[in-house]
Amino acid sequence: MPRLELIAELEGHEDRVWQVSWNPNGTQLASCSGDKTVRIWVPDECNPGKASWNCVGLLEGFHERTIRSVQYSPSGQVIATGSFDGTTGIWDKSEKFDCVATLEGHENEVKSVAWSATGSLIATCSRDKSVWIWEAASYDDFECLAVLQEHSQDVKTVKWHPSEEILASAGYDDTIKIWEEQDDDWYCTATLEGHKSTVWAVDFDSRGDRLVSASDDKTLRIWKREKLTKDDDCNPSSWRCVTTLEGYHKRAIYSVSWSKHHGHLVSGGDDNTIHIYAETSLVDTEIQFDVVATVEGAHGVHDINSVVWNPNEEFGYIFASGGDDGIVRVWQYIP
Repeated sequence: MPRLELIAELEGHEDRVWQVSWNPNGTQLASCSGDKTVRIWVPDECNPGKASWNCVGLLEGFHERTIRSVQYSPSGQVIATGSFDGTTGIWDKSEKFDCVATLEGHENEVKSVAWSATGSLIATCSRDKSVWIWEAASYDDFECLAVLQEHSQDVKTVKWHPSEEILASAGYDDTIKIWEEQDDDWYCTATLEGHKSTVWAVDFDSRGDRLVSASDDKTLRIWKREKLTKDDDCNPSSWRCVTTLEGYHKRAIYSVSWSKHHGHLVSGGDDNTIHIYAETSLVDTEIQFDVVATVEGAHGVHDINSVVWNPNEEFGYIFASGGDDGIVRVWQYIP
């Protein structure tokens, strides 16, 4: 029978862990916390399937409040951090990670940061209801290209398309918005409606043709991208909900990750439970995912704030989770 196996428990944070992020080759893990730090973790032998891990870096002394979001750049040499102090920190790895730039402008807490596929753009979002897009002129020089203000409430998350400069954002207004650039300006080209409460997280599949969203309404929704006209590649896309996964989580779903190499979903949230979903139908008109493995109490009695698959296909079905217990856990799904 398929099962989830706990590989490692990484302890050191003094407050809740808000987010975990793998570097691009899956050999390093960053975690951010309410203790205002980021910890860098590496496994023995550069293999996340090994049980022995070490904290090899501590990013601290810059943010004045909780660090809510952490993301590696596509090169793996830069880390972005978003904080409740309203700033985004850019940390460059030369010999060690040093904060080399500060992105300022949000009026309230920064809730999420995300790098584009090329690493040339960063998106940030905030409680101030806005999404900002920044361009990296160099490793320590960033320019704000756009301030996007069509959300009516707190924006909880941003996520870039895996290959195109298309951005998804979601939040407290129960919607997901898709942003695309046209004639050097950024526009909302689609608003995805259907969730009945806050949308906490979104993620694209490997091709970027589908999007999964996780909500306070205890459901996951799968959205499919469709061109408005088949002959016009420049035409904005429309998105429609093709399936809803419900009845699995008993409370809000805070995080979801779509594996880019084996296609499974993993979700976690307020009910302290982790679910793994496998796609059982590949027909576009009959998209179906079924739960294939579950762990209840994955972080004891504590909320699960973040789950993310390892991006390296060689390591198989590995993912990490972070929770209110201040612990990072590394798991392996065994089909």
